Amino acid sequence: GQIDILTMLHKSGLVPSKSEARRAVEQGGVAVDGEKVTDTYKPYTAEDFDGEGIVIKKGKKHFVKDYKN
Repeated sequence: GQIDILTMLHKSGLVPSKSEARRAVEQGGVAVDGEKVTDTYKPYTAEDFDGEGIVIKKGKKHFVKDYKN
């Protein structure tokens, strides 16, 4: 299926909770593959992870590269 940005941030370990993930997105501190995320419910599908995966960035220094499992 799908996974939303809040769950992705929490499961990747970039934030300790979904509420912290929501704050980060609402304050403009989250980007996926270089594009700022502003929608807290933006869904990502398995196809989004195809190829080289995606890079999730929180703030300037915290990022993780996720792959399809």
